[in-house]
Amino acid sequence: MKVLIVQNNAILNNKKANFDNVEKLIEPYEDKSVDLILLPEVWAVGWDCKQFETAAEHENDSETLDFLKYVAQKHNSVVLGGSYIRKDSHNLYKNTMPVISAAGKIIAQYDKMHLFSHIGSEEQKHVSKGDSLVVLDFGYTKIGLSVCYDIRFPELFREYVSNGVEILISAAAWGRNKLMHWEIMQKSRAIENQCYMLAADQTGKISGDEYNLGHSMVISPWGDVLDELGQEEGCIYTELDLYKLRKLRKEFPLLGDRRNEKFQVKEISIYE
Repeated sequence: MKVLIVQNNAILNNKKANFDNVEKLIEPYEDKSVDLILLPEVWAVGWDCKQFETAAEHENDSETLDFLKYVAQKHNSVVLGGSYIRKDSHNLYKNTMPVISAAGKIIAQYDKMHLFSHIGSEEQKHVSKGDSLVVLDFGYTKIGLSVCYDIRFPELFREYVSNGVEILISAAAWGRNKLMHWEIMQKSRAIENQCYMLAADQTGKISGDEYNLGHSMVISPWGDVLDELGQEEGCIYTELDLYKLRKLRKEFPLLGDRRNEKFQVKEISIYE
């Protein structure tokens, strides 16, 4: 599978400028016959929770989705559109990863399951959490979707692997002061699930003294970083070897050794 991961520095609440920039970042890879293009979380509007309601779009009238459909058709690729703020039919706001087919059709939408509750961001005050995982079946492999804060909840990724997933997706707008967390958790999810991890992050200044981390990366099922960006804007082009993944799972049957039952817990008082 040939994959292109985009890392951009979003201008807050300026969709047109961000569309133009992403198109320029992708353009050099037109001749690569890419199967999958992955963008970061809220790449079109930037990370500003207080403005999410203003930035929200209905899926039937969305500049962001129209742009992603254009990219998918132009590059004949499936596009995982990072995320956009979606206003659903119940007038709830969701942080949503759209999945666009190479023909330019919306084939799925994943609503972020875990909402960032750190003081100063408080995403949960502005959008509602999702309640369903999304597995994409490509015929020759399966992909599981996640957005940013989801990475801190390993049970989500275990559920994906239990449903046959081999490639995990993490689209994020991750703060610059949490590099160690970013690297360790992305590698851990890959190692413990024997999956490829594709992590797309925003980079650069948000506003004031707030910055996104960058460091988008591709991690092997063994936990090796196969490719990585720094803090610059750019793209990662990579080819995933599914034969190597399946060979590892056969030779090191970690997932088969896992015990799935609910364990009994014995709590003993030390004062008795």
